[in-house]
Amino acid sequence: MRIFVIDTSKNPELPVIVWNKTRILEWTDFKKTPHLKSKASASSAIGFQSMPSIEHIKTGTAFKFKIKNMELHAIFIPDLSWVMKNIGKKNKELLLKHEQGHFDLAEEISRKTRTKTNTFQDRSLIAKGKNEDMAKKDAIMQVSKIRKKIEAELQKKLKIQETKYDDKTNHGLIIGYQEKYNKRFKQLRD
Repeated sequence: MRIFVIDTSKNPELPVIVWNKTRILEWTDFKKTPHLKSKASASSAIGFQSMPSIEHIKTGTAFKFKIKNMELHAIFIPDLSWVMKNIGKKNKELLLKHEQGHFDLAEEISRKTRTKTNTFQDRSLIAKGKNEDMAKKDAIMQVSKIRKKIEAELQKKLKIQETKYDDKTNHGLIIGYQEKYNKRFKQLRD
């Protein structure tokens, strides 16, 4: 029995920040050059990363694999995130809290979905291939399809939640609504 972890992220070369209850975003995390023609003051690239560990089970001539675990994380992508430079100090602080809120929304969705991804735990796959290496590649392809489906569903949910968040708070400008969200997000860190 051997266990291996696969990561078939679309852009594995892009560094990411995995959501962490003690790690709050800073403006220095926003690395991309701002879109000067944009009406927005900032843009956060937020997504999801899933990393399964797969166990290889040798069964005669067939190659059987089992998903042992499916880790799921909300991620922030610094190289795709930007902020305008001409924002006043007070507004910049409020805006950063608002952008952190987008990241926190993704974490809420991740937490709700983790129980769903647990349904893939101990799921067996029969892999095709003439040898172990080819069967391993087939198992990775099968698991990648599962991951893509999960991640696409999460992105849809996030887009809906972000639209509600931005509409309610007017992108952080309606302080009362932003504070309600901030209290909600604070619970993620408790």
